[in-house]
Amino acid sequence: MNKLDTKMKVIIGLALTALVFSVGYFSKGASTVTEIKEVIKTVTVKEEAKTKIVYKDRIVYPDGTIKESERSEENTNTKEGTSTEASRTANTETKRDVGLTLSALAMVNASDFQGHKDYGVHVTKRVLGNINVGVLATTDKKIGLSLGLSF
Repeated sequence: MNKLDTKMKVIIGLALTALVFSVGYFSKGASTVTEIKEVIKTVTVKEEAKTKIVYKDRIVYPDGTIKESERSEENTNTKEGTSTEASRTANTETKRDVGLTLSALAMVNASDFQGHKDYGVHVTKRVLGNINVGVLATTDKKIGLSLGLSF
């Protein structure tokens, strides 16, 4: 009788620990994912203007001789400019995935399908990654714990 009491205390303690842990995990806020994309576009523009000036000199002397000379100047003007465009996009997504599953149970004895039927509920909570902890209760006043993995 003393062993049964100790076993019942351990089961109740584990059930309360799982319940408290599940309530604490369930009450956490929603996860928010914010993705920020920033695009910076820099364009460099180079303009070049060339100017060529040609000077022609023509000198006519009184004796009829003609002297012609030609000289040229070239000027290059370079203009450089840079323009920068920046755009920023923010995408915020809020997820409220609590990982809670509520199931209905219906049980019957495998050797007697027409006999006594038992009904109940099974509540499962994802606690860590793909590990689930659950509590089940039936109409026959039986309770149980479950531990499972999700795939």
